[in-house]
Amino acid sequence: MKGTEKSLDAIIIGAGFAGIGMAIKLKQSGYNSFLILERSNSIGGTWRDNNYPGCACDIPSFLYSFSFELNPNWSNLCAPHDEILEYLNHCVNKYDLKKHLKTNTLVNDVKFNQETGLWKITDKKKSSIKARLLLTAVGGLNEPLFPKTKGINNFKGESFHSSNWNHNYNLKEKRIGIIGTGASSVQIIPYISDLPKKMTIFQRTAPWISPRQNTVISEKAKKRFKKFPFYNWLWREFIYWTLELRGMFKYRNSIAAKVLKKESIEFLNKSVKDPVLKKKLTPNYEIGCKRILFSNLYYQAVQKENIELVTNNIVEIKENGIIDSNGEFHELDAIIYGTGFKTAQFSHMFNLEGINKKRLFDEWNINGGEAFYGMSSCDMPNFLFLIGPNSGLSHTSIIHMMESQYNYALDFLKKLKKRPNSFLNLKSEVFQKFNMKIQKKLSKMIWYTGGCKSWYISGQKKKNVTIWPGTTVSYRLKTRKVNLSDYNVVSIKRK
Repeated sequence: MKGTEKSLDAIIIGAGFAGIGMAIKLKQSGYNSFLILERSNSIGGTWRDNNYPGCACDIPSFLYSFSFELNPNWSNLCAPHDEILEYLNHCVNKYDLKKHLKTNTLVNDVKFNQETGLWKITDKKKSSIKARLLLTAVGGLNEPLFPKTKGINNFKGESFHSSNWNHNYNLKEKRIGIIGTGASSVQIIPYISDLPKKMTIFQRTAPWISPRQNTVISEKAKKRFKKFPFYNWLWREFIYWTLELRGMFKYRNSIAAKVLKKESIEFLNKSVKDPVLKKKLTPNYEIGCKRILFSNLYYQAVQKENIELVTNNIVEIKENGIIDSNGEFHELDAIIYGTGFKTAQFSHMFNLEGINKKRLFDEWNINGGEAFYGMSSCDMPNFLFLIGPNSGLSHTSIIHMMESQYNYALDFLKKLKKRPNSFLNLKSEVFQKFNMKIQKKLSKMIWYTGGCKSWYISGQKKKNVTIWPGTTVSYRLKTRKVNLSDYNVVSIKRK
């Protein structure tokens, strides 16, 4: 990048699942003038950073992989993180992406030049490069979120976030505090529960937990998947349609919601006999309002003698422990934060400036993220998000949404190539109409009617900035092609 004025067809920011898949599709479509910029020293995104004990995908692996690169070698129905990372590295090697990959490149400043129709991307080292199309694939699970708790910096023991697991710290015979009972904690706790002298779990709200279907895949089955790719595809399709139907839990009192709720309550009743503990573990909101978690081990782990589940709020963190709202002091040697990520915050992102000095991330920090089909925004020409606002899912694999967005991005670039002296700027009225429509749909769904407070809701207007309200089938159909009537085709007046 250093000192160059070279312009590429496309720049991809981020080498996680979304960025790698986009790069593969660019190459398959005959585009080779592109780079992937990755802030770390290796690829993988979420699956590189999160390597805590028990880390695994809770979506079946057949579906949590690219449809154009099926993997016959998964060891489990829901693969552990190291296998997923291995799969991504396999994709990079197979499709020869290393020559398009620039690691240790932290993007700092991104600006659009209206006179040239190009984006200028500058990294932390002040090196820059220009590109016609900019694709961000930074994801939402890359920046740890810590609670705003009094005294959080006063603790003198060991402390770390689940995404920055300290593998050198020996948990054996220690007094460990785990803050949060979300997706990461529910995976972590069963795998480390036998090590500490005492483990104190600080729970704000009880999660809905369903039994996890995590079958070991035999060597015989792997050979079958390898020999007959159609068999692999068939499993993928079966899982896809099963999860798509289950996704109807998004509506309160739907058949799917009732079935899932019944399943989860029966699982809790069967797993936990102590009425006091059972009451603590019973959610006080409708299923689906927060992310549904999957585990066959969590309820068993929290009943162990060395485990204490605290449902009182944390008031203050002291040098050697935590004080809860009941005034009880919990002495600790280490604190593990299972408190999630900055999924709806953008202050940690790069500076992003479009037409008329529009600073999109600054606006999003106030009002919450908005985008057209989760990808484009007005006054941000030739700029597409991969898994941007309202393109997330709560019931199935996000890879399906990524692949829909790849189709849209490829058609976007195709239309740009046909118009070398123009750029595409989303029409304001199209943007406004789209976002009003999806927020109206979301207002009737479980995230607003289910009685919970979740990270899906953000901004001063408290709107759902995360979830796509329709089916993945409808999304795929709506994003097959770029409708030019949605955009202003702006001519570049070259000097």
